[in-house]
Amino acid sequence: MAVIVEPGTVQLRPWRADDIERLGEAAVGISRDTLALRFGVPYPTIPDWYLARIAEGWARGTWNACVAESEGRIVGWAEYGLGNDRDSAELAALVCDRHQGGGLGTRLVKEVAAVAKAAAVPVLYAQIQVGNRAARGALHAALPSLRYTGVRDGQWHYAVWLSGI
Repeated sequence: MAVIVEPGTVQLRPWRADDIERLGEAAVGISRDTLALRFGVPYPTIPDWYLARIAEGWARGTWNACVAESEGRIVGWAEYGLGNDRDSAELAALVCDRHQGGGLGTRLVKEVAAVAKAAAVPVLYAQIQVGNRAARGALHAALPSLRYTGVRDGQWHYAVWLSGI
């Protein structure tokens, strides 16, 4: 039986090894402003150092993500990368401009938190630039047990113990 998907529908799925190459297509839908909110610098495209970090972490089993896909293109992702001690992970997300504001970031964060919990990650940490209120809202909506831990270097810092979700 064939699965019929409405045009414009966004589906979430686990990260696949070939997704790193597909991020180049996704970059077309990401503005410098969005990249600046995610990386702190208005890069013209997804930075090579970031793609290398994903590839290395995926190969070592210390990085994972959930992907949002629409009409065969990646339109967002949420990720976690384990720390050296593997007792915690950093959480981050990015949603392409056209798909922002409709709750996709919240859905992605919820999904990747569930994946991290299933992988026995005890705690996720997140840092959000103070000016990025949309990301802050998505994080709070996705993870109600989120704990604010302070502001440092122009970023809000948060922690969530996954046993509480």
